Amino acid sequence: MSRLNILAAALLTFGLCACGASQDQGHDHADGGDHAHDDHGGHGEGDDHGHGHGGGVVVTDFTDTAELFVEFPPFAVGRESPFAAHFTRLDSFEPVSTGEAIVRLTGGGAAEEVFRAEPSATAGIFRPVAVPRHATLRRVTVELRSGDLVSIHDLGEYQVYTTASEADASLPEEEEGETLVPFLKEQQWKVDFATAPVLERSLSRSVTAPGSLTVSPNAEARVAAPADGLVSAPQGGFPELGQIVEEGDVLVRITPRLGGDLDRASLYAELESAEAALEAAQSETQRVEGLLEDGAVPQRRVDEARAAERQAEARFNAARSRANAAGGSGGVSVRAPIDGGVVEVNVTPGAYATSGEALFHIVNDETLRLVARVAEADMASIGTPKGAWFRIAGSDMVRDLDELNGRLVSARASIDPVTRTAPVTFEFDNPGETLRAGASVTAGVRTGDVFLGPVIPASAIVDDAGQDVVYVMADGENWERRVVRIALRDGDRVGISSGLEVGDRVVSRGAYLVHLAASGPAEAGHGHAH
Repeated sequence: MSRLNILAAALLTFGLCACGASQDQGHDHADGGDHAHDDHGGHGEGDDHGHGHGGGVVVTDFTDTAELFVEFPPFAVGRESPFAAHFTRLDSFEPVSTGEAIVRLTGGGAAEEVFRAEPSATAGIFRPVAVPRHATLRRVTVELRSGDLVSIHDLGEYQVYTTASEADASLPEEEEGETLVPFLKEQQWKVDFATAPVLERSLSRSVTAPGSLTVSPNAEARVAAPADGLVSAPQGGFPELGQIVEEGDVLVRITPRLGGDLDRASLYAELESAEAALEAAQSETQRVEGLLEDGAVPQRRVDEARAAERQAEARFNAARSRANAAGGSGGVSVRAPIDGGVVEVNVTPGAYATSGEALFHIVNDETLRLVARVAEADMASIGTPKGAWFRIAGSDMVRDLDELNGRLVSARASIDPVTRTAPVTFEFDNPGETLRAGASVTAGVRTGDVFLGPVIPASAIVDDAGQDVVYVMADGENWERRVVRIALRDGDRVGISSGLEVGDRVVSRGAYLVHLAASGPAEAGHGHAH
């Protein structure tokens, strides 16, 4: 997405402020979203993010399958405490629009209390209303059941107060802190948005180089005409571009143009000569094999005899094919030498082909090779490469060879005297044959220099006037701008030397939209259906 398109999308999402006029109205985030985290005494133990928020409690909690961002007022006996539970699927970061949300209050020596709700008119938001009956310390869980998706969120323990005034007084005063950037769930759900945890991982430093995708020499074949003649289609039809063929399939037939009986006689004479030569070569092979058993000749002499026999057999087969064609058998069959796809067709039915003329190009791209042209100055730092990744020209998608059964083929080639580069070659699986030989790529060759520490997706980094910035989750709708220092980049992952801690959560897709929200008016995007 271009920056212009991103800006347009952001401006569109900021127009969500009008959505607060819908029937799902609740409170506005009129305080600008600058909320300090607080333990609330007995509130929010074990929460990822829990704090007072506009007269209530806000909690953000993650399971393996879903994110819950929920707001609710403190509990008082007999008073309604409406929950605004925002559920997001973590496999797609889309709102959950079906199913049921269940709030459970347990513990404190009292019976379990259960409150349920189906989705509201706003996709992703469920509104169960809790009316507790017991003034005690209660554990609060919120459970989502939506088809195969089951997500249980333990929000910790919360006090149920005797009176509403006690409950309201339990919320702490808002503390002054660093201004947060609001980017609401309704905005997140309408754009390409995702978050990712900061994990401790090891990354290898990569040397970046231009490269290309190729096939191995054994995985392609150029098929030439074995004789002069007219080209005709076989029984199965003429090969088309992109057609998959198997080794031995008849591609075309070539019928030689003969001048008469004299030409046929010469072909049969050639066949007899080739047959005699083959018989002689077979006899010679048998003779030297016997001498080898007696120790009279070295193994090299036997290998030479066998090679000569194979050449004689090839000449005999070719002569027999030409003689059969002259006898009206339908021409010389040209067969596919390998399994693969037809990537070039250089002839048409009825054309006249000359011996040696290129007819077809067949490529088997079930496996491909990555050839990175590494600069001479970087070769010393590579040593024995530890792996590689690549990105096709014009695409942001990084493909890691570790995930494609990649293996090193060669890293010992000499320096090209013109380009002052050396090829480093890897081979990898190409499932579904989705990649094509000949593609230009940007490659990264991993060295033995390893970083261990906080790692995030490279897409989380925003260049803000020369500073590397990320947006860290304070809660499900508010974000903290942080300047980070990059230790190294490895494909689509980045090692961070300062500015993040393991366990933080950052915007991994849509970070530039949050950056635009931080740069815009303070009221941008405020007001939504809670």
